[in-house]
Amino acid sequence: MILSAALAGLTVVLAACGGGTASPATAGSDATEASEAQAAATQPAAESEEAAAEEQVRIESSTFEPREVTVAVGTEVAFLNADGFDHTVTEGTGGQAVDDPIVDEDIEPNGTVHVTFDEPGTYEITCKLHPSMQMTITVEG
Repeated sequence: MILSAALAGLTVVLAACGGGTASPATAGSDATEASEAQAAATQPAAESEEAAAEEQVRIESSTFEPREVTVAVGTEVAFLNADGFDHTVTEGTGGQAVDDPIVDEDIEPNGTVHVTFDEPGTYEITCKLHPSMQMTITVEG
């Protein structure tokens, strides 16, 4: 009897505070809408990252692949080292850097180097550790 009175009182208090209850469909809709809104808010950032990294060069078996790339001015090229040892991504030829290279970075196994090409021209890329590694990037503007 005391328990029944306590439950009845609690029901009255909860009804007064809550003002009503949401149906499961409404609660799920609100959660879904919030989730969709959050996904929409983060999607433009993900799309801009994809747009920035428009080209990828894979380093595997001590070779740049592809060996020739043509990109537009402002394109970011990602160099991914898939070998189990270090390389460099260096503007130059035969393992030697040019004066004032736009890129001269060490790249560890499974590492990535990002380079944005802002000026039109032809860029030779080499590895200072493996001079036979060569590639050409043509930037059109």
